Amino acid sequence: MLLLALAATFLQAPDAEAAAFDAAFALKKQQKPALAAAAFEDIARKFPNSPRLGEAIVESGVGWFGSGRDQQVLNRATPGSTEAFAKARRIFEDFARDHAQDGSAGRAQYMVGSTDFFLGDLAGAEADYDAVLVKFPRDAKYVPKALERRAAMRRHLLVTDMAMSDLERYVKEFPAGEELASVKKYLEFGAMLEKPAPPLSVQAWIQGGPTDLGKLRGEVVGLYFFATWCEKCEKQRPFVLDLERRYAPAGLVLVGIVNDLQKQTVANVAPWLVKNEIKFPVMMDASQGTASAHHVGTIPDFVLIDKAGKVRWHDNPANLWDYTIETLLAEDPAAPAPPPKK
Repeated sequence: MLLLALAATFLQAPDAEAAAFDAAFALKKQQKPALAAAAFEDIARKFPNSPRLGEAIVESGVGWFGSGRDQQVLNRATPGSTEAFAKARRIFEDFARDHAQDGSAGRAQYMVGSTDFFLGDLAGAEADYDAVLVKFPRDAKYVPKALERRAAMRRHLLVTDMAMSDLERYVKEFPAGEELASVKKYLEFGAMLEKPAPPLSVQAWIQGGPTDLGKLRGEVVGLYFFATWCEKCEKQRPFVLDLERRYAPAGLVLVGIVNDLQKQTVANVAPWLVKNEIKFPVMMDASQGTASAHHVGTIPDFVLIDKAGKVRWHDNPANLWDYTIETLLAEDPAAPAPPPKK
């Protein structure tokens, strides 16, 4: 009863709405997405005539989206994350459809795409981001974001020509866009796509090897760039190990590539590999030659080479989806290349 009385008093305050928003955003900043979602939903119920109603509704979806991200395991959906994502998606889709004139509608449509992406529906996400460009062409913030994300979906779908076209369009139309640095990085990666992979520049094999890419024709090869001191690499290590466990039997060959920027040596890396259960071949990169050839600037990084020896995908391993690997594993290198999509 005391809590109810306090709540009633709170609602009677002239700045109750602003205080409620502040409290909800505080929960979001504290990385408590489910609590933030509930708080924004409460705002939408209590202040239905607020000029910020659309913001509150979309932020509630963002909270459920964040909850879904928190519940993922190995970058993949779980029952809990799927439930949270589904709730977020309904909020975003309904709002974008029913409140298309609201200032938050473009953001809602963009988040439909992001939710589908984390559910593993790459084609659906591509269409969702495309809808931002078509339905909300005047949204100065989310049109460039959606264009960059559509390019990403097309890279993951291995539609390289269309992805590069999107990235080039971004540079031309949004030269001061928030995603410009990322776009330029992927354009640089794109210059390598569909071309023969450069040879490995080997200082020494720490374990496994000697492995020559030419001898791996007919296999899909994943080059994993990492270091023992890299915290972000450690975060992705369980995912990479799971990747090998699931796809090595189908023909995926992983090759680890270690840099020596912090005085790593064969002697100190070898026991680390054993301790951390990395069993695939790992080499020490000679003067960063392999990394430089692939334009690797930060780690962890991951390059996929197809059965014909061509580079087909390059990104952080956190962004690697089953569809991309499974498509490459299913390809017949002797089959003629399909015509470019338009």
